[in-house]
Amino acid sequence: MEFHSNEWKKPFKSIFEDEFWGKFNNYFSEVGNEPRVNIYESRNELLCTVFLPGIESVDDIRLNIHDNVLEVSGVLNLDFSGFSLIHEEQHQGAFKRAIELPFSVRKDKVEASYKRGILAVHLFRLFSSKNSQTILIKDEE
Repeated sequence: MEFHSNEWKKPFKSIFEDEFWGKFNNYFSEVGNEPRVNIYESRNELLCTVFLPGIESVDDIRLNIHDNVLEVSGVLNLDFSGFSLIHEEQHQGAFKRAIELPFSVRKDKVEASYKRGILAVHLFRLFSSKNSQTILIKDEE
C-alpha cells in the first residue's frame, strides 16, 4: 500500500478547518495554488509583493480591490515540450489569492507592476467610499 504525504491530515481535517483553527491554516498547510505574499506598511500606504514566477504576460494576472481585500488571480502555464511532469512543487494553472489588508484602500490610486517574477502593488488608505475596480499592471520586463 502506498502512503501519500497528506494522508495523515485526513482525520484532523474537520477539527482544523473550523472557524478558530482555520485562521492558522496559512501557517500549517501547503500553499498549493495560492501565491506567496508580503505586505509592507508606511503610514497610510501599503506595498504588497506577490511571488508569481513564470508569468509570461501581465494579461495573465487580474487584480481587484474590495474594501480592505486585494484579490490576485490568473493563470500560470509552464510548457516544456517533449517532457512529462513527474514531480510538481511549482503550481501550474489557475491561481487565486484574497489578501486581507489592514485598512480599506483607494481604488483610484493604485500602482501595480510586474518584474522578475514579483508583482508589486502600491496601495493608499481609503478614508471613505465602497467601490470595486480592476487595476492595470505595467510590464517592466
